[in-house]
Amino acid sequence: MRLSNVLSRSQYRYYCVCTMLGPPMEQEDVMASDVVPTSDSLDSKALKLGDVIILALASSGPTQSVAVTLAALLATVSYAGVVPIFISFIPMIGIAIGYQRLNAWQSSAGATYSWVGKALNPHAGFFAGWIMLMYYTVGTTSLTVPLGTYTLSFFSDDLANNKYAVAAVGTVLNLVVLWVAARGIKTSAKFQWGWAAFEYLVILAFGIAALVMIYGNHLDGAVKVNSSWFTIDGAGGWPAVLSGVLLAIFLYSGWDTAAYVSEESKGRKAGNAAVLSVIILFFLYSFAVFAFQGVAPYQNMQDHADNILAYVGQLIGGNFWANVMIVAVLGGTLASLQAAIVSSSRISYAMGRDGVFPRWFGKVDERTKSPLNATILLGLLNVVFLWGSTLFDSIGQALSDIVSTLGLMAAIFYLLTGFTAIWYYRRTIVSSPKNFFLGGVMPGIGVLFLAFVLVKSLTSGDLDAVQLTFGFGLAALGLVLSFVSAYKGKSAFYRGEIQVDESSQLS
Repeated sequence: MRLSNVLSRSQYRYYCVCTMLGPPMEQEDVMASDVVPTSDSLDSKALKLGDVIILALASSGPTQSVAVTLAALLATVSYAGVVPIFISFIPMIGIAIGYQRLNAWQSSAGATYSWVGKALNPHAGFFAGWIMLMYYTVGTTSLTVPLGTYTLSFFSDDLANNKYAVAAVGTVLNLVVLWVAARGIKTSAKFQWGWAAFEYLVILAFGIAALVMIYGNHLDGAVKVNSSWFTIDGAGGWPAVLSGVLLAIFLYSGWDTAAYVSEESKGRKAGNAAVLSVIILFFLYSFAVFAFQGVAPYQNMQDHADNILAYVGQLIGGNFWANVMIVAVLGGTLASLQAAIVSSSRISYAMGRDGVFPRWFGKVDERTKSPLNATILLGLLNVVFLWGSTLFDSIGQALSDIVSTLGLMAAIFYLLTGFTAIWYYRRTIVSSPKNFFLGGVMPGIGVLFLAFVLVKSLTSGDLDAVQLTFGFGLAALGLVLSFVSAYKGKSAFYRGEIQVDESSQLS
């Protein structure tokens, strides 16, 4: 099945991958040349473990993710949606383990940019950072539009279909989220705590209510669970399952926010939060899909694919509860947008601090202890992209083509992370069965899976020549800029002066 038949183009932004457990190996000392100047340092004690987990969970926007993929999963694997969610969890947790281990080596706001650049090649590191910046800045335009649409739908369908009204409301909400992000990471965490609590409570409450009503025979046409819901045959065989896996990987998007706030959380909180977040997301999505997919006959669910969670809320409790679902989806979208601004600003901050971007990006505001310059610029860029796509159809089409390929670029990004984790700890992988499993097998499964996703997506025919040109053109531009940065700048990052000593791995 073609991916484009079950997933909208704007949802390619969800091409992410995920995590697991087990403390990494030895933590290396950072060399003196790699120490961040105190004047431009983030607040290392700003976040607790719970804050980092919430940032990662809220970033995934679970209500929005379920709203996007539930009908598609039903169309692909029937009622066996839990099967591809579980299968995709295994390689995703492997990549997250790689994040955890690399974070134990070095906590960096740039995450993969820094790890790949220092362990493999600085140009590869720049490329990874560039791709994720494009992913978060261009890709988040696809989030701003639904913000306006969902909000205006409460007042008038005509307004919700007016692109200028949608853009205006989307701009206001974007600026509100930007204001929160600019006030510092502690304020951002409080914002995410509020929305996450509401959003996860809605999913759990509606899921329990759905199961009670199904088994109480209160929903006409409801489908009750049977053993086929948990088998490959019940999903339609391996071809259907693999198509479902390509959908399920989008559900785990957002956990990597934990990595970008690692310098603002003392110790190994970021790595552990990434692992725990993926595990929580696995159980949450499994429960939500299991509970919601049977509330109505198959065809009814497909007829309401565009507003499927509102339809679920309508069946369970009427118009009021349908609106509660819409608010939850709106909140999830806001949380994802805010997390995108936080993540992109930390990446650009790390690159500015290292001198591969203008140093202006690497400045930290003394009052908020956040990269204020990067936060404001990247937040406003989203508004520019939004209005550009609204006023000019050609710009809108170009951005849409770029968004369609960002998922492939993100897959490359995570593949690089998994490979770097294996490479950096290569000398200790065979030192014990535990290190072999956590340092080699699990990240290796993630790398191989992402390679499969890349090949499958490129050969599926979902992307036309224009989309591929835009996508790989952006990637090529990133490589060109890395060499320009190396030639023009004076960064120790490119001169090889920021190095790591691998000898401690042998202890």
